[in-house]
Amino acid sequence: MDVPATIAAEQGILRQNVALSVIKQTHEQQQALVQIIDEAARSAPVSQSRGTNVNTAA
Repeated sequence: MDVPATIAAEQGILRQNVALSVIKQTHEQQQALVQIIDEAARSAPVSQSRGTNVNTAA
């Protein structure tokens, strides 16, 4: 039993829309995670000793 071409085309479009929606949601989640990490890094206290003791012989 063959599926009519219009139904097959609609199914293909539906699958593509679902895939694009998943990609969009994944991107949005990644952007939210990047923002969380960025905010955490910017709010971390600055070390007073970091970078002051440099081993130039290394």
